[in-house]
Amino acid sequence: MSTKLGLPLFALRMAISLWGFLLAAGLAQPLWAADSPYQLGRGYALGDSGLSLGGYSSSHVEGLGKNPASFTLSSLSLFVSWDSGSKLRFFSETEAENILQVGGSQVLNGDSVNVHMERLYFDYLVADSLSLRVGKILTPVGQWNLIHVDPLVWTTSRPVATTHLFADYATGLMLQGTVTLGKRYLDYSVYSDYSSALDPTRIISESPVFDNAQGLRLRYHANDALQIGLSYADYALLGNASIRNHLTGLDLAWTYAHFTLNSEIVYRNSTALSNQNNWEGYIQGVNPIVGNIYAIGRYEFFDRLNAQTLGQVGVMGLAYRPQAPLIFKLEYRTGVNNRQLAADGLFASFSVLF
Repeated sequence: MSTKLGLPLFALRMAISLWGFLLAAGLAQPLWAADSPYQLGRGYALGDSGLSLGGYSSSHVEGLGKNPASFTLSSLSLFVSWDSGSKLRFFSETEAENILQVGGSQVLNGDSVNVHMERLYFDYLVADSLSLRVGKILTPVGQWNLIHVDPLVWTTSRPVATTHLFADYATGLMLQGTVTLGKRYLDYSVYSDYSSALDPTRIISESPVFDNAQGLRLRYHANDALQIGLSYADYALLGNASIRNHLTGLDLAWTYAHFTLNSEIVYRNSTALSNQNNWEGYIQGVNPIVGNIYAIGRYEFFDRLNAQTLGQVGVMGLAYRPQAPLIFKLEYRTGVNNRQLAADGLFASFSVLF
C-alpha cells in the first residue's frame, strides 16, 4: 500500500510523535536497566496484551559525483507485533519514506512523502519445525534483503546484487522452519507470491516488483561460525507477466574472532527474446578498529543491461555503534562502469532502532 502525504498527514504526525516518545524513553534509561518499562532497540510491550511497538528511523547524506550533497530524512518505520503465546502471531511494518529532503536548494515538499505497508503477515505454528506465514513478506533471497533495516546493516549504500534483479517483497504464502541434520541445522522457506491478485496497490518503481513468483531458500548452519545459503526463484515482474525469470543465489556468512565476512552471488536468466543473463555479487568484510568503531570494505560486480563490460565498485567505510540499536556510518564508493547502478559518491547516515 502506497499513498501520498495529503491523505495520512494526521496519522504521520501521530507516528512521528510515537517514534519521538520511544526514542526519548530509550535514551533516558540505560540499555541494560532491567527495570525500565522500555529499552531502546527492544520495542515497547503494551502490558499483558501481547502487543509490542517498535520501529526505526534513518537519515542519509550523500554526494554523488559532482552533484550537490543532499540530506534526506529517509525512513520512519513503525513495527506492530502481537504474540500471546498461542500458535498464532502477527507482525506489521509501516514506513514513511522521504520525509524531508534538502539538496542544493532547500526542498520541503509534502508530495514526496511515501507512506506504505512494508510488511504485514500472520504466522501460524503448525509444528515445532513448520510454520505457515500469510501476507506481505520480505522475499527470501540471500541475507541482506531479509535483514534490510538500516540500523542492522553496516553501510548506507546497498549492494546492487541485493535489490536489482528481484523484488524486495512478496505477497502470498510461505512455509518455513528449521530441521536438524545430525548435529547441524537447516533453515528452509518455500513461498508462492500472488502480488497481481493480493497487492493491487503495487506500482512500477525503480526496484523490481513481482507479478507472481515461486521460490525457496535454504540456509545450512555448518557450525557456529559458518552459514551457507541457497536461494531459487521463478518469477514474472509487473509489466512483463509473459516473461519468466529464473534466479539462483548463493550466500555465506563467516565469523573469525571479531572479523565477519558476508557474500552473495546471484544469477538470473529469462525467457525474453534477448535472454539477457545477469551475474551480480558482492563480498564484504567488517572488523573492529578500536572500541565501538568498525572498518568496512566491500567489493561488488554486476552485469549491465545491453553492455558487454562488467560494472565494478569498491566501498570503504567506517561505522560507529555506541549502543547496539544506534549506528553512525560514513563511506566512499568508487568504481568502473558503475554510473547507472552504483555511482561514485560519499555517503553518511544515522540510524536508530526503537
